[in-house]
Amino acid sequence: MNILVFKALGNETRLKIVQTLMIKEHNVTDLTRISRKDQTTVSRHLATLSNARIINQKRIGRNIFYSIINPEMKEWLKSTISIKKESKVEGILRNRIQNFLNEQRKDQNE
Repeated sequence: MNILVFKALGNETRLKIVQTLMIKEHNVTDLTRISRKDQTTVSRHLATLSNARIINQKRIGRNIFYSIINPEMKEWLKSTISIKKESKVEGILRNRIQNFLNEQRKDQNE
Protein backbone atom coordinates (compact mmCIF):
# COMPACT_ATOMS: atom_id res chain seq x y z
CA MET A 1 0.00 0.00 0.00
CA ASN A 2 1.14 3.52 -0.58
CA ILE A 3 0.07 7.05 0.24
CA LEU A 4 -2.02 7.32 -2.97
CA VAL A 5 -4.30 4.52 -1.76
CA PHE A 6 -4.97 6.21 1.55
CA LYS A 7 -5.49 9.61 -0.07
CA ALA A 8 -7.89 8.06 -2.58
CA LEU A 9 -9.92 6.47 0.20
CA GLY A 10 -9.99 9.70 2.19
CA ASN A 11 -12.80 11.17 0.10
CA GLU A 12 -16.39 10.22 0.89
CA THR A 13 -17.50 10.06 -2.76
CA ARG A 14 -14.56 7.86 -3.74
CA LEU A 15 -15.24 5.63 -0.76
CA LYS A 16 -18.87 5.28 -1.88
CA ILE A 17 -17.69 4.42 -5.40
CA VAL A 18 -15.32 1.78 -4.01
CA GLN A 19 -18.08 0.28 -1.86
CA THR A 20 -20.30 0.10 -4.94
CA LEU A 21 -17.59 -1.53 -7.04
CA MET A 22 -16.97 -4.10 -4.34
CA ILE A 23 -20.45 -5.45 -5.05
CA LYS A 24 -20.10 -5.53 -8.84
CA GLU A 25 -18.54 -3.69 -11.74
CA HIS A 26 -20.25 -0.55 -13.05
CA ASN A 27 -19.88 2.02 -15.80
CA VAL A 28 -19.72 5.80 -15.29
CA THR A 29 -23.45 6.22 -15.90
CA ASP A 30 -24.29 3.77 -13.10
CA LEU A 31 -21.80 5.39 -10.74
CA THR A 32 -23.16 8.85 -11.56
CA ARG A 33 -26.66 7.78 -10.55
CA ILE A 34 -25.49 5.96 -7.43
CA SER A 35 -23.23 8.76 -6.15
CA ARG A 36 -25.59 11.57 -7.26
CA LYS A 37 -22.63 13.47 -8.70
CA ASP A 38 -22.16 14.75 -12.24
CA GLN A 39 -20.24 12.71 -14.80
CA THR A 40 -17.17 14.96 -14.75
CA THR A 41 -16.83 14.62 -10.97
CA VAL A 42 -17.28 10.85 -11.07
CA SER A 43 -14.73 10.56 -13.89
CA ARG A 44 -12.18 12.54 -11.86
CA HIS A 45 -12.78 10.31 -8.84
CA LEU A 46 -12.39 7.21 -11.01
CA ALA A 47 -9.10 8.55 -12.35
CA THR A 48 -7.84 9.07 -8.79
CA LEU A 49 -8.86 5.54 -7.81
CA SER A 50 -7.25 4.15 -10.94
CA ASN A 51 -3.99 6.06 -10.33
CA ALA A 52 -3.93 4.63 -6.80
CA ARG A 53 -4.28 1.16 -8.35
CA ILE A 54 -7.49 0.43 -6.46
CA ILE A 55 -9.65 -0.06 -9.56
CA ASN A 56 -9.17 -1.05 -13.17
CA GLN A 57 -11.25 -0.62 -16.27
CA LYS A 58 -12.27 -2.68 -19.25
CA ARG A 59 -13.98 -1.61 -22.42
CA ILE A 60 -17.01 -3.49 -23.72
CA GLY A 61 -18.22 -1.82 -26.89
CA ARG A 62 -18.71 1.86 -26.12
CA ASN A 63 -18.87 1.34 -22.37
CA ILE A 64 -16.00 1.29 -19.91
CA PHE A 65 -16.66 -0.81 -16.83
CA TYR A 66 -14.80 -0.27 -13.58
CA SER A 67 -14.05 -2.89 -10.93
CA ILE A 68 -11.74 -3.49 -7.98
CA ILE A 69 -8.30 -4.32 -9.36
CA ASN A 70 -7.88 -7.80 -7.76
CA PRO A 71 -9.19 -10.09 -4.99
CA GLU A 72 -6.38 -9.11 -2.59
CA MET A 73 -7.28 -5.43 -2.88
CA LYS A 74 -10.94 -6.30 -2.39
CA GLU A 75 -10.18 -8.19 0.83
CA TRP A 76 -7.99 -5.36 2.11
CA LEU A 77 -10.72 -2.84 1.31
CA LYS A 78 -13.32 -4.92 3.15
CA SER A 79 -11.24 -4.81 6.31
CA THR A 80 -10.40 -1.12 5.89
CA ILE A 81 -13.95 -0.01 5.19
CA SER A 82 -15.29 -1.94 8.16
CA ILE A 83 -12.85 -0.03 10.37
CA LYS A 84 -14.06 3.24 8.86
CA LYS A 85 -17.68 2.28 9.58
CA GLU A 86 -16.80 1.72 13.24
CA SER A 87 -15.37 5.22 13.41
CA LYS A 88 -18.71 6.62 12.19
CA VAL A 89 -20.32 5.15 15.31
CA GLU A 90 -17.70 6.92 17.36
CA GLY A 91 -18.55 10.14 15.52
CA ILE A 92 -22.24 9.76 16.37
CA LEU A 93 -21.38 9.20 20.02
CA ARG A 94 -19.05 12.18 19.99
CA ASN A 95 -21.84 14.36 18.56
CA ARG A 96 -24.29 13.18 21.23
CA ILE A 97 -21.80 13.97 23.96
CA GLN A 98 -21.12 17.39 22.45
CA ASN A 99 -24.84 18.12 22.23
CA PHE A 100 -25.29 17.08 25.85
CA LEU A 101 -22.45 19.35 26.95
CA ASN A 102 -23.87 22.23 24.95
CA GLU A 103 -27.27 21.73 26.62
CA GLN A 104 -25.59 21.72 30.05
CA ARG A 105 -23.76 24.98 29.30
CA LYS A 106 -26.94 26.52 27.96
CA ASP A 107 -28.84 25.60 31.15
CA GLN A 108 -26.05 27.06 33.32
CA ASN A 109 -26.12 30.37 31.43
CA GLU A 110 -29.88 30.82 31.85
